[in-house]
Amino acid sequence: MIRLSLLLVLIAGIIYYVWPQEQLVKNQRIDKIVVNKTDRQMIVYYKNEEIARYTVSLGSKKWPSPKWGPFLNHDDGPKNRFGDAKTPEGEYRLSPSHGKYQPALKLNYEKKYPGQGGGILIHGPNQMNKFAGKFLRWVDWTDGCIALTESEMKEIYNAVKPNCYIQINH
Repeated sequence: MIRLSLLLVLIAGIIYYVWPQEQLVKNQRIDKIVVNKTDRQMIVYYKNEEIARYTVSLGSKKWPSPKWGPFLNHDDGPKNRFGDAKTPEGEYRLSPSHGKYQPALKLNYEKKYPGQGGGILIHGPNQMNKFAGKFLRWVDWTDGCIALTESEMKEIYNAVKPNCYIQINH
């Protein structure tokens, strides 16, 4: 019975890992993004029409997070100071980022809050955790950023219009 249960869990995990995600239509554009931190949801819009939803990972208090699972993430509230690893809340603009994570979109956080640090991004996995794919959604693992899978990030990066607006809610 235990072997059967383990086999079923393994099969379910494989299906979850390889099951194709909804993708944006070719040449789709995005002019607004809304992130609801409590729900771990990123909703993308074009001309005020919702075109897709993504499950995201957010900032964690420390890495690796002592809590895990899709309902045990813990970015509890707005960013208060540099280094608190929380994802900020509020309204920002996005621009392409050139750095550690490629592709990535940078929030204009440091322009709104000088001296508070910067580098708040929407990005995919790094080289060390890329293999985890969709399983990364189950934990908050960033230093205050918003993380997607590699394929989702490429899709969004290519669709975002210049100076795209992002609203991050609790």
